[in-house]
Amino acid sequence: MYKDYMKIASVIIVSFIIIYLGSLVSWIFEPIIVFIQTLFIPILLASLLFYIFKPFVQLLSRYMPKALAIAMLYLAFVIILSVLLYLIIPEIQHQIGMLTQSMPNLIDDTQALITDLQQNQWVQQFDFIESLEVEDQVEEVGQSITDIVGDFVSGTLSVISVLFNFIITLFVVPFLLFYMLKEGEKFPKSFTKFVPEDKHHEVKQTFKELDETLSHYIQGILIVCLSIGVLCYIAFSIVGLDFALILAMIAMVTNVIPYVGPWIGAVPSVTVGLLQSPAMAVTVIIIIVIIQQIESIFIQPQVMGKKLSMHPVTVLFLVLAAGRFAGIFGMIVAVPFYAISKVIVTHVYRLIKIKKMSASS
Repeated sequence: MYKDYMKIASVIIVSFIIIYLGSLVSWIFEPIIVFIQTLFIPILLASLLFYIFKPFVQLLSRYMPKALAIAMLYLAFVIILSVLLYLIIPEIQHQIGMLTQSMPNLIDDTQALITDLQQNQWVQQFDFIESLEVEDQVEEVGQSITDIVGDFVSGTLSVISVLFNFIITLFVVPFLLFYMLKEGEKFPKSFTKFVPEDKHHEVKQTFKELDETLSHYIQGILIVCLSIGVLCYIAFSIVGLDFALILAMIAMVTNVIPYVGPWIGAVPSVTVGLLQSPAMAVTVIIIIVIIQQIESIFIQPQVMGKKLSMHPVTVLFLVLAAGRFAGIFGMIVAVPFYAISKVIVTHVYRLIKIKKMSASS
């Protein structure tokens, strides 16, 4: 047992030494880094689409060849995406234009709100508010925001053009996705060639659990985010909150981050509501709390269930720690990375345990 641990420790130490020595000579690792950076986005997009398309391919494959099912899904995906872009992009541009035009009024409303607060008898007890010259700072910030938004609006077309050019350059994604959908089931079988025959079952079981874990998480988080976005847009539109679509999309995207994301997405909505009126801000807060309760009680348990088997406190610590080390990207990938690592470690531990039991017998 001691020798096994020493072997593992030696391999780890030697690996770190090789990486460190290689980092001192940049030309060794630079081609590898460029290669990884080039393939990372296509593989990531193809993997996400793989788990979105997979259940539909499995369903359609019962009635037609798998290649034809994939082609039909490609066509349906392009049509749905085109319709959504046709409906959403004009509205987004319209609301951004409204935001730019109303920015001076928003600044005036903010200054009026601060003035009212300064005249309040409770607030006047704090002399430091006057020394901060808040109104001048708000005016400067407002002017900066106006310039930024104006630059963004003027450059919207160029940004969209660059985005579409970037998507076109990822022509490899459809081909990679096609073979993942068509041949993905054969990957565990091909991997078993590199392990002893008595470990084939354990390896296949590991890949099966990894596939189920990623499938449940990606499909679940997609459904949850879309549900949050739709509910927020409907509720914000009903109460008359300005820029309802933009704020709903922000809430939808930030909901990818577990626990912390929904409250990050709530800040812009509450801020816009406060600038309209205090009553609107309170209404927005109530709406967000209700929607989060609906998501926590009804939506998330149904679409994600308890497949990940992770305690909420563990998830919260993971998200906060990952955010500290890797920013927003770390907060997004922390949960699936932990879930994958948990499956791998569990099966490796099981293999080691079985090996020891076999050796002792």
